[in-house]
Amino acid sequence: MAYLLTYGTIMLDFLSSFQNPANATSDHHSDTILRRPPTSQDWARLNSTVGGRLHRGVPWTKVCFSVFNGESVASDAEECAFVQKNYFDHFARSSIFGAYSVENYESCLSTGDQCELDWSDPDNPSAFSPPRNCKQGSIPDYYIDVRGPEDVVAALEFVKEVDVPLVIKNTGHDFKGRSAAPGSLALWIHREPTFVPESCSIPAQQALTFGAGEQFQEMYEFANAHGLEIVGGADQTVGGAGGWVQGGGHSTLAPVYGMGVDRVLQYKAITPDGVFRVVNSCQNTDLFWALRGGGGGTFAIVLEATIMASPSQTYRVANINWPMDNEKMEEMLAMFLDNVTTLATQQWGGFFTPPLGNLILTNPKLSLQQAQEAVQPLIDLSTRLGGISNVTEYPNFLDWFNAYAVGLSGTQDPIGVPNALTTRLIPQKNHQTLESRAELKKALLNACDNAEFCQLHLTTPFGFQETDGKDTSINPIWRQALYQVILVNPWAYNATVEEKREAYAKGTKAVDFLREITPGFGAYLNEADIHEPNHEASFWGDNYERLLQIKNKYDSSRILDCWQCVGWKGPKSARFKCYI
Repeated sequence: MAYLLTYGTIMLDFLSSFQNPANATSDHHSDTILRRPPTSQDWARLNSTVGGRLHRGVPWTKVCFSVFNGESVASDAEECAFVQKNYFDHFARSSIFGAYSVENYESCLSTGDQCELDWSDPDNPSAFSPPRNCKQGSIPDYYIDVRGPEDVVAALEFVKEVDVPLVIKNTGHDFKGRSAAPGSLALWIHREPTFVPESCSIPAQQALTFGAGEQFQEMYEFANAHGLEIVGGADQTVGGAGGWVQGGGHSTLAPVYGMGVDRVLQYKAITPDGVFRVVNSCQNTDLFWALRGGGGGTFAIVLEATIMASPSQTYRVANINWPMDNEKMEEMLAMFLDNVTTLATQQWGGFFTPPLGNLILTNPKLSLQQAQEAVQPLIDLSTRLGGISNVTEYPNFLDWFNAYAVGLSGTQDPIGVPNALTTRLIPQKNHQTLESRAELKKALLNACDNAEFCQLHLTTPFGFQETDGKDTSINPIWRQALYQVILVNPWAYNATVEEKREAYAKGTKAVDFLREITPGFGAYLNEADIHEPNHEASFWGDNYERLLQIKNKYDSSRILDCWQCVGWKGPKSARFKCYI
């Protein structure tokens, strides 16, 4: 577990004595590398270099099948029962290499190769009984169980010599498939190291430092035990130092404290040239800017992060409910749109979920009476429509988050379900007049009608005025947006490739209603349509050109290449063959 310090930074014990490799002194690597296919001897040599911690990557559901990649194998009833029981368990999936939170990226969407159970009923034997064939899908063929920076350096040297894609997997909570690729080698950075203090010239303040394997549930618990709170993800098993924060990091606390990237004080990382770097506002400042919003799996392999922590506060929580009826939902949506600018200015965070007939809002700034007055119009309408709503108080963020995680105060997104996800950030200017709100309401209803699930996330820094965000590389539109809309279209476990393609097309159609009325705006790169048009502008706006320059400086050979990331080489690479 991490130690909490009030000043300075903290360093992994396995980094404390590490020196830059002698052959890793340049910031640039040649673009003209001819690489060959790996042999069995190459893999054996790599395994020896990393102390026997190179492993075969296999689907975690393989234990249920008696056929794997066309060959007869022994199924394991006991292990299969464990998988079935824990199929939707956040912590089970995040702790097993061959499992991902979004099932899409365990499979190869474009070919149908997969090893999936029936997510609507994991006990359904027809999903895995003969002649069902478990196939590798997009799960990397090999992975290194990373224990130190020397493992990362060994992997980088390996992929410079042989023609194997390199991906980085933390908890597998990835909506864009960046931590999976067919035929690849993965760095599995999911361990909890020990920490020792290290000094750095940053302002004196409370901070939390953690390894890349830390998940937000443990981080929330640790911070709360020390009378603190941190900005983090809405799912228990999101990795704190991975793609969430490197891509921006939106949160129900973003209206109060800013985005996750606004809170980062330092990273410890290894760039593709094999150099270990301390990255903060004092040194490697260009990389610091890029890693705060440029996207995970793109600029460096992050092993550690230090973020600001704040004193714990009490929270007022409005739990607003109404019967699930289209007409009633329209009334609630109209009332929400009339009030959301005020709510965002008052720094409320939360989720509006039409399919569940629920609006959950949290606020540590207002008193109980002020909070009641702020949401009273919404409560009055929900009560008139037949719902039961209230405003309660929680002693700290963790108590509310734990209630949210188990569905007592809002609900987390499900995991283990395949889906086509699309999103859009919605600017405040679309709420300024009756006419613009009417147009927006119509677009939202059309979007939700073309999605099996839709939700509005009040997780932007609109009400946070302590920074203009120019010291981060996220798209500046985040500061002008009131909320994010997510639209989800799932498919059955035995869906055809064409049916999956149709789900993606339906998602794109849904979000197009919102794109049409928000020209020049964009989407959150971690949760966007995989077919996002003009993604460079949508994800980063005017920051893209500078991000590309930094990418070229640290990774000119594109060793770290991922779907719609900065400097993406495009979909023709073999590592992307499974995308639809």
